[in-house]
Amino acid sequence: MVEEKVITPVLKPTEWCAPVVIVPKSDGNVRICVDLIELNKNVMRELHPLPKAEYSLSLLTGAKMFSKLDADSGFWQIPLDKKSSYLTTFITPFGRFRFQRLPFGHPISPHLSPHLVGLDSKDCLSVSPLLQSTSKEGCLKC
Repeated sequence: MVEEKVITPVLKPTEWCAPVVIVPKSDGNVRICVDLIELNKNVMRELHPLPKAEYSLSLLTGAKMFSKLDADSGFWQIPLDKKSSYLTTFITPFGRFRFQRLPFGHPISPHLSPHLVGLDSKDCLSVSPLLQSTSKEGCLKC
């Protein structure tokens, strides 16, 4: 993640420092996650509400062709400003790091990502938008 410039080492004192937690996966492996609970309690929420599933599903009426946009590590495509970045500082056995890109587990991540790529969040069923049309040509235009 350091090589991908998702995180960077922190060498100075910071106001926040989150722990990492180990979460078991169903396949027996583990996932290492940053526990942003304390930071999340203090974050102002964006005004880009996610829609109810019923509304999003109603948009699919009459559609015959579907395309799903899948941004690889989508949140990591969105840079954080430096001040916000220091608020995401976390500690590991290998030192302290901060996110330079929007982290998973942050309360605004799913609300903000469709908005920043120019999609209306009310039309997004998830952070991987589903585009629909009555024809193949219509899907290609999306």
